[in-house]
Amino acid sequence: MRSIKLFISFLIESFKVFKNEFSVYVGSYLAMLIITLVSIYPFEGMGFVQNSFQEIVLQIVVGIMSLIVIVNVILIEKSKAKNLEKEELLYAAPTYLIYTLYSTLLIVGGLFCFIVPGIIIAVIVGMVPLASVLIDNDSINYFKISYRMARKDAMLIISFGVMTLLMELPSFGLDLIPDWRIKLGLGFLYSFLDAAIMIVLTIASVRVFYHLKRALKDPS
Repeated sequence: MRSIKLFISFLIESFKVFKNEFSVYVGSYLAMLIITLVSIYPFEGMGFVQNSFQEIVLQIVVGIMSLIVIVNVILIEKSKAKNLEKEELLYAAPTYLIYTLYSTLLIVGGLFCFIVPGIIIAVIVGMVPLASVLIDNDSINYFKISYRMARKDAMLIISFGVMTLLMELPSFGLDLIPDWRIKLGLGFLYSFLDAAIMIVLTIASVRVFYHLKRALKDPS
């Protein structure tokens, strides 16, 4: 319960930061908004079959671009935490994408071995992508530090993971709407909120990471 309350406090704090310092995040917000709007392109309404090749390619591109925006927000938080200039995306984005892919493959592998192993692996590697950006020491094993963080406070990481999954529920709900016109209209309106939620959740995730890093007394 303490960990859940702590995560909620991080979310509230992150929302206030996003609102009060909106000028800092406006570029990331607009980029995420555009990406989200592109993702709701009505392929079925334009005559394409469901899950067409074009739709799959677009969703892959949208996923990659979303991760790049997330990295940009992480770098903003890192620069504020360390009181330094924000680093360029050129190095951080590919690193984050690679470690996100590694973590995803491990989670998917765990899910194939039944649900519980997949959930356990997801908690263990939950901080790996963040560690790859927020820790500058290349000699650090990001999987090991993520594991140590999971052992320190697994419920905090689970809270972050559950909130991330809850973010997807409105999108799943929209997919159940049979009329593509209604789906497009509602998707357009929700995109403005979805982009903001993504930024706030990313800010909160950085706070979770730094909290766990301090709890471990990790000097890296």
